[in-house]
Amino acid sequence: MTRHILTICSYETRVDLGAYFHLKTDWFKSDEEITSIIIDQDNVFSKILSIYPKNFVMYLEQDQNGSIYRSNYPLILHEGQDYYEVDWDKKSLLAQ
Repeated sequence: MTRHILTICSYETRVDLGAYFHLKTDWFKSDEEITSIIIDQDNVFSKILSIYPKNFVMYLEQDQNGSIYRSNYPLILHEGQDYYEVDWDKKSLLAQ
């Protein structure tokens, strides 16, 4: 059965307006390996789908209240760190 790409993004990370978001991407060599699709964007609102190597998918919705990152693997922000990491130990819905 084919799944709609956004239905596999079952993990959610919220980032407050003005807060910093950085995803640690040491598991691939170049940003050119990422495919990004702008679904909707204006001066206040953005919807962007990014497809990364290793079957990692992240969907961003950003508005005047902050950002919501939805992904097929959970994101972890370790205490004392300023970047998020993909929790590869959790099973992705993409693999099902």
